[in-house]
Amino acid sequence: MADKSKHSYKLLYFQSRGVAELIRLLFKVAEVDFEDKRYSREEWPSQKEAQPLKALPVLEVDGKKYCLSAAIARYLAEEFGLMGSCPLDVLRINEIQEAVTEMFKDFFEIFYEKDKDKKVTMLQKTNKETLPKFLDFYEKRLKENNKGEGWVVGDKLTLADLVLYNTFHTITLFMSMAGLNALEKRPLLQAHYARVEALPQIAAWIKARPETEN
Repeated sequence: MADKSKHSYKLLYFQSRGVAELIRLLFKVAEVDFEDKRYSREEWPSQKEAQPLKALPVLEVDGKKYCLSAAIARYLAEEFGLMGSCPLDVLRINEIQEAVTEMFKDFFEIFYEKDKDKKVTMLQKTNKETLPKFLDFYEKRLKENNKGEGWVVGDKLTLADLVLYNTFHTITLFMSMAGLNALEKRPLLQAHYARVEALPQIAAWIKARPETEN
């Protein structure tokens, strides 16, 4: 576990969970203090030019800015002892995160679609054509470690578990727009989701975090 006084952290993002929520979960699980700066849409234009890639999230570490959500998450996981115990653990964790990135490529267009009927049709197609392949993969990886009754790698929580938890939460919200249950008939994934959510740090954060649409 990281020395909690080692660095000062400030997370810059919008007033939503979005791609910054995984980063927040890492801080909460590790019980490391950070400033959770959330810009309104009105505030953002005046802040945009000051960011490394003119986008968020950005993590300030001792006042220096770093960007890109996956890079930030991996850095924090390393700092907080959440990247497993050997190079193969790291490979498996990165594999899960990259698979999620691939899966979400289908969701970006859906997210910005304004026509509700078209959005439902797109979600139905994704549920049929894209999700099964990736959900099968996540199940397979879980089963390979302790028969799926624990964590993705080893015998303790890692970044991979938080990635899956955050992902399952997001796709559940998305699919509910079309009246679909993303994890229906996926008891192993449902159990993993519940296991992460039951962690005291996560449960406390869910109760305390600001209510947002996404």
